[in-house]
Amino acid sequence: MAVRLEMHVAGRIEDYALIGDMQTAALVCRDGTVDWLCLPRFDSHAVFAALLGTEEHGFWRLGPAHPAGSEAPRATRRR
Repeated sequence: MAVRLEMHVAGRIEDYALIGDMQTAALVCRDGTVDWLCLPRFDSHAVFAALLGTEEHGFWRLGPAHPAGSEAPRATRRR
């Protein structure tokens, strides 16, 4: 499986949603990146902090392996 590396730019603040469990929280952008996350508590150091700078500050992206509009490889069955 090939890993695609892309440049990441933090989104606009209105593009984020806050998800959490009353212990910690994450800011998740519309594109599926987790750009801010402190673990294991709100006052812990940030694990992902892309909001503060570049992709070197860390982020995590969730999404389909093949974005909408691209063609996914098809499995073929031999007979």
